[in-house]
Amino acid sequence: MENFDGLPISTEKSYLREDLSRIDESWAATRFDSVPHVVHILTSKNREGEAKLLKEQNDIIEEVVDEVVHAYHSGFNKAIQNYSQILRLFSESAASISVLKVDLAEAKKLLGARNKQLHQLWYRSVTLRHIIAVLDQVEGIAKVPARIEKFIAEKQFYAAVQLHAQSALMLEREGLQT
Repeated sequence: MENFDGLPISTEKSYLREDLSRIDESWAATRFDSVPHVVHILTSKNREGEAKLLKEQNDIIEEVVDEVVHAYHSGFNKAIQNYSQILRLFSESAASISVLKVDLAEAKKLLGARNKQLHQLWYRSVTLRHIIAVLDQVEGIAKVPARIEKFIAEKQFYAAVQLHAQSALMLEREGLQT
């Protein structure tokens, strides 16, 4: 039988290939119809012989099926286990995604409720940073008179005038003049 050429039959049971070749092709049909076989056995003059032949063919097929099951069992079993593990991991991932969606919706709701507070805190932060920058400039300006006196004492009049002019421009630009 050509349909059974690719079966994994061990070398010690190679006799099964020969036995399979003697089985009628109609038994391998995709849509098996048992009625002609039953009618043949019932109308046969040697019913016991035909039944015995049918039993022998059945035994051969069962032995081949056992060989196929034996050959593919571990691989099939491993595939089923892998599939089950993949299915479990997908289920766990789906549950995790559902939890994350709920948490994200809750966080979005909380952020929306505190959006005004967050804006006020951000604005205050920006204002405080600007105040710190202005205070740093004021501190720098407060040191200008001592630096000018030092330049005059060292007779570096040009540097003293430059420092005075830069300080006056900075005060004017920042609106810090009194």
